[in-house]
Amino acid sequence: MTTGDASLSTLCGVGPTRLKALKELGITTKIDLLEYFPRRYQLETAERPVAELVTDLIQNVRGEITAVDYIAGASRSRFEATLRDESGSLALVWFNGGYLKRVIHPGQQLRVKGKVRFFRGLPQMTNPKWSIITDETPAIEKSVFKPIYPASSRISSDTIAQLIHDHLSDLLELVDEWFEDELLQKYNLLPRKQAYRLIHVPGSHREAAQARRRLVFDELMLLQLGLVSSRQLRDGRLSAPVLRIDKTLDERIRSRFPFEMTRAQLQAAYQIAKDLQQRQPMNRLLQGDVGSGKTVVALYAMLMAVANRLQVAMLAPTEVLAEQHYLNFSRMLEGSNVRIGRFTGRSKRTEKDSIRRLATGQIHIAVGTQALIQQDIEFANLGLVVIDEQHKLGVHQRSVLQNKGYAPHYLVMTATPIPRTLALSYFADFDVTTIDELPPGRQPITTRFVRRHQASSVYQFVRQQISAGRQAYVVVPQIEDNEEDTASLLKKFDELKSRDLTGLRMEMLHGRISPDDRDRIMQDFRAGNVDVLLATTVIEVGIDVPNATVIVIESAERFGLSQLHQLRGRVGRGEHPSYCFLVSDAVNEEAIARLTAMTEMSNGFEIAEADLKLRGPGQFFGTRQHGLPELKLTDISQEIELLTIARKEAAAVLESDPGLQKPVHKHLREALIERFGDSIPLARVG
Repeated sequence: MTTGDASLSTLCGVGPTRLKALKELGITTKIDLLEYFPRRYQLETAERPVAELVTDLIQNVRGEITAVDYIAGASRSRFEATLRDESGSLALVWFNGGYLKRVIHPGQQLRVKGKVRFFRGLPQMTNPKWSIITDETPAIEKSVFKPIYPASSRISSDTIAQLIHDHLSDLLELVDEWFEDELLQKYNLLPRKQAYRLIHVPGSHREAAQARRRLVFDELMLLQLGLVSSRQLRDGRLSAPVLRIDKTLDERIRSRFPFEMTRAQLQAAYQIAKDLQQRQPMNRLLQGDVGSGKTVVALYAMLMAVANRLQVAMLAPTEVLAEQHYLNFSRMLEGSNVRIGRFTGRSKRTEKDSIRRLATGQIHIAVGTQALIQQDIEFANLGLVVIDEQHKLGVHQRSVLQNKGYAPHYLVMTATPIPRTLALSYFADFDVTTIDELPPGRQPITTRFVRRHQASSVYQFVRQQISAGRQAYVVVPQIEDNEEDTASLLKKFDELKSRDLTGLRMEMLHGRISPDDRDRIMQDFRAGNVDVLLATTVIEVGIDVPNATVIVIESAERFGLSQLHQLRGRVGRGEHPSYCFLVSDAVNEEAIARLTAMTEMSNGFEIAEADLKLRGPGQFFGTRQHGLPELKLTDISQEIELLTIARKEAAAVLESDPGLQKPVHKHLREALIERFGDSIPLARVG
């Protein structure tokens, strides 16, 4: 698809006001307009007699108004009319339609359009569209299959439909074919240009489905081509350092851990060690439930790299998590020759010496946030990159180190288990290792969904736990109040301090607190000097305080299932029974179903699958942050068959034409580079 003359302002019927309304919907170019797809379709029938009206269809009827009535009400008034043709009478009702008293009268000929329901055996339309007609007004003789677009108060679905319809021929000139006829015939796919036309003006549900199938295939192929090309480049052209390991080194590494590794942890560590002994760069996703011991497995790989005289970079999404890793590693490696540096960008002055020592190889493990991959930071001999919570960092940041000239091994960890469909799509360039068991001694967590009026009893229970020597978290979704009826950190802190948790030692933790204060608060909490930690989601991952046994999540409906599971994982880390309370006054059926599901499920993989089905991949994974093209039509959770086909065909296309240099792939290559930018190898080939 070409972007030639992309401005919407050149289209007839798009003035400044409409331009602004379209922009609010994310439509700023002609391509955006063409790819603003209908949400659904509805069949509008030709005019039919009253006696032939049926339910659940948009229908047109014409006839004479024989009676009108206006009923005033304290909360809602209504205007009623009766329309009659030769076959019968149709009741019409407009709520809050007082203005109609002045324009609709008995004796007028009207055409009305709407859905019909039967009330006491008689047909009725509620809030129908209407127009005054004459005997000369032509009848609507043809049924129409009408697209319904996501709209706003500034611009209606009908206006969007008309705009697209008026300019569709010109918009289709922007569409280029991506694939050879042989591939289209193999999978019974429409030509690309025809698919764009039929998704906007289909003649039936079948045609709309055919159009959607082709365009979903294109989205999935684009995604797979980007990821598979990255993998092929890694396997075929990049060369990473080969690491050695023997029985002695294995025993030395494991002796550093204050516990025996589980079967699943050892299996994962040895699988990673096998990768590190290969010349091609490792690209492995290490996934496991909350508390399964992923960090220990990662540290095994990191110490293997250090033993081979290589440096390690460990990237975390937040300063709190980076600090947690730094402290844990420092504690486990105390007394060893391994030197650890911390890089969070918090203090340029204190990190200046660390940056110098990293560049000269004196620091072996560098732990930090995105600050670790800034331009002024260099490594002497980088061999392994460990990324915690990949979906919070993104593909583009992962490619920065390669652009600096490094070809290290990559290990990506996530405590948000990736459902199979997402693993096949967003992680097509990864090998996947799963830790499928929890270490012995992990306590089950009792989870309860509590209405807000019951919250006092929850905090009474928190008091009891603290009296028994335990600690607690309270999590809220935002720092300050806004217009929404949602718990805020500042308000909740004052409320608990003055009422439910009076006399307890409480602290707040959120992203606006200075790094030094964050460190002090977390150290105090770990040391048991704070009873209750009120926090935003900065504690979502990586916080490990075994003495904390209760977590209260306020306005829990604001979080997805996987995020709730992550937060719940902050407790249950010690020897004592643990509890999670989900406080919410949600009335939305989906939100209630989500919170109820949390009380019934404890397995992170089951929760991730349920979360994907409830929220879709965009919210589950944050594709924009991830650096991958946004999927406008595709519901990943429902497209496993087409996704599998796309993955196979993407590999076949790149095998026959690795750089997409053949003329037949010209437009596909352009689209791929346009969507992925320079984060894929194709942008640097040819």
